[in-house]
Amino acid sequence: MESILIGGAQSVGKTTIIYRLASRLLNNGFSYDKNSPHLTAPYDDFMIVLEGNDKSGKFIRIIINSATDTVDIIQLFKDFYDKHGSYDILISSVRDKGHWPRKEFFNIMKLNQNVLEIPLGKVTRRKNKGTAKQWYLDTMDTLIDTILGKSPYNI
Repeated sequence: MESILIGGAQSVGKTTIIYRLASRLLNNGFSYDKNSPHLTAPYDDFMIVLEGNDKSGKFIRIIINSATDTVDIIQLFKDFYDKHGSYDILISSVRDKGHWPRKEFFNIMKLNQNVLEIPLGKVTRRKNKGTAKQWYLDTMDTLIDTILGKSPYNI
């Protein structure tokens, strides 16, 4: 299984970036696993399983998680992960290096290889903050879509 982690401190937009990615996958041919919950509001935490075909036509399953704020939340994700089968790609948030509960996330999820982490920063410009934030979101979307479009993900 390949893993992409969206990392960063509290309130840098991890859930927003992951929600936008899940929405793009749903708009581009992926669908919910029959037992998966569906996306709710853009800023709500969520766990979903999507299914679809990669660029070569191979059927794949993607598990997506937006929250890793506490050990209890991480354990809920692990339980969800175990309950819903096997996956080709895991996409999740994770706290940045040095912040609790990052180590616990890696231990509970048993992640140790094939992990790509995309670090996020906070948009802090005071003037034109809306413009800067939109540029940031759009740029992150492009970066993530480019990564997912190439090997080993190919979606």
